[in-house]
Amino acid sequence: MADLRYPLAEHGAGKNAKDFILFTARLYQGGEVSTGEDFALKTNRAGAVVDTITLPIQSTIQDGNSCDWKEDSLDFVKASAADFGLEVVLTGQGKKSLSEITAAAKKAADTQNRSLGKAVGTALVEGALNANLRSRFSGEVMNPNLELLFNGPTLRTFSFSFFMSARDEPEATQIKAIINAFKKNMAPKTSQSLFLKTPNIFQIEYRSGFDKGGLHQSLNKIKNCALQTCNVTYTPGGTYSTFDDPAKTMTAYRMDLQFGELDPIYDSDYKGHPIGF
Repeated sequence: MADLRYPLAEHGAGKNAKDFILFTARLYQGGEVSTGEDFALKTNRAGAVVDTITLPIQSTIQDGNSCDWKEDSLDFVKASAADFGLEVVLTGQGKKSLSEITAAAKKAADTQNRSLGKAVGTALVEGALNANLRSRFSGEVMNPNLELLFNGPTLRTFSFSFFMSARDEPEATQIKAIINAFKKNMAPKTSQSLFLKTPNIFQIEYRSGFDKGGLHQSLNKIKNCALQTCNVTYTPGGTYSTFDDPAKTMTAYRMDLQFGELDPIYDSDYKGHPIGF
């Protein structure tokens, strides 16, 4: 297991301690699915620790939470059909046939408002012909009862950019080892079979130096992530420039990482931390 860090200098102690971000690469461990009290499936994917990489906290820190909401409509005819369908599903039988329900709806509508009854009849014809007749002939449409409905959770992504420039040979070696570690841990694994194994996953934590490396209490938490993209710029200054060492170390490197969270965020996750996820 490699324990890598940049910069190599100590983070300080006491009030002078520097905060940092810790990336812990872990083996992907599949096949263990459990159901919590909220009946949400939970997969325990994090296996043994492979590498730890400590980097300085970026100047720009942000997160974004979202949920998937989609527009949905349910007009009068669809609602009547849904009522019939739900009755069959819940009771095993319908008190009336769908045609009887439709006829009753038309009769009731005709009794109160003949134009509404005509609209229902036109809607039935439109459904059969797959044509928007009422809008074409009268410039009207049936009220779709449009609503925004919850469709499910979404998964978050996180981007990080690190600029690294070596001050001595040991730090140059460390920078190259860090780049190598991220690339290696994100790569799929070969096996003695037809199948590829899942790359390692990452636990990402903002740590407080003052709290001896405890979780930062004023920054967001992040669930286990997959490293989806690792881009390294070897000439961030726009020109080819190396140190005069045997390895021809670049004078600077910029590493851009994009991670995707493996699991969505639920309300039950917001416990025991001031900010949470």
